[in-house]
Amino acid sequence: MIETLYVKYGSRLTSGVSEYLYDYLLEDDALQPFFATVDMDGLRDHMAAFLGSLTGGPDIYEGRSMGEAHAAYEISARHFQAVAEHLAKALDDAGIEAADKDIILTAVSGLAPQIINHH
Repeated sequence: MIETLYVKYGSRLTSGVSEYLYDYLLEDDALQPFFATVDMDGLRDHMAAFLGSLTGGPDIYEGRSMGEAHAAYEISARHFQAVAEHLAKALDDAGIEAADKDIILTAVSGLAPQIINHH
């Protein structure tokens, strides 16, 4: 049986990365306004479930599609890249190995066409 990233890292990869990520996003002056009216506890839970599903864990993510979840926001490629950079830092903070971090960041970068909606 092949060990998934979800099994390898457990909650460090799900709730841990989610906590670190949103701490960074809320400290970023360019990104913080996107979260002004958002239920952050709920969003952290959604991100943890999403990361679990993305990395081979149970598919318990019950949120909207990436396109639907981000449609109300004017998200540029610059915004997407800034979030990706914060995600990379969050993965480092959680102790995710470099090769595994690259796998996750590559998977997330594939979501750009669904999330970027403002040019």
